[in-house]
Amino acid sequence: MTTTPAPAPYPSDPAPRHRGRLVALIAGGAVLVLLFAALAQGCQSLAGGPVMSETEFREHLRHTQEAGANAVRLLGIDPDSVVDHKDMSDASCKDDLGMDGDGVSRDQPSVAWTPDFASDAAYTAAVGTLRKEWSARGLTVEDVPAPAPGRPGAGMPGVRTTDDRGIELSLRPGWYDGEPTLTADGGCVRHEGYLVDWE
Repeated sequence: MTTTPAPAPYPSDPAPRHRGRLVALIAGGAVLVLLFAALAQGCQSLAGGPVMSETEFREHLRHTQEAGANAVRLLGIDPDSVVDHKDMSDASCKDDLGMDGDGVSRDQPSVAWTPDFASDAAYTAAVGTLRKEWSARGLTVEDVPAPAPGRPGAGMPGVRTTDDRGIELSLRPGWYDGEPTLTADGGCVRHEGYLVDWE
């Protein structure tokens, strides 16, 4: 009796392997696109964003001061009576990598006011007022944790937000003396010209 040899097995369907390679290529391409996008954003961050003209920068200074003064007024206080200082520099706002061209400067304008609250309860009420008013404007409001025991201003939580012009506003204990301080910080800005007098 003759036996018929079993038919040779069919080769496995090559389609799944091709599909797997295609998926791997697509995934690899997507990763490369994301890496390039992240690199481009990182370079823009290092560069510091667009360069304001001197006029635009002066407007930014005005907006920064007005934003803080308006917050002080929300507390029923005359901002001119409690303005503490204006500053144009910050250690983190430097052109350490030489990204800026000739005639371009970086400054971080900020203004601080130091209202004198009669008690801790009055300070807490002021924090609540700002939280309520900023929230009513549709701004995102964040709580600032109180400094740890033993630190200046211990036990006094604060509040902060960023307005629609990108100016950060906060009421919190001062870093060094713990005194309640309302600050308007305009952020690190590149602009034409050099340090200007802030009247």
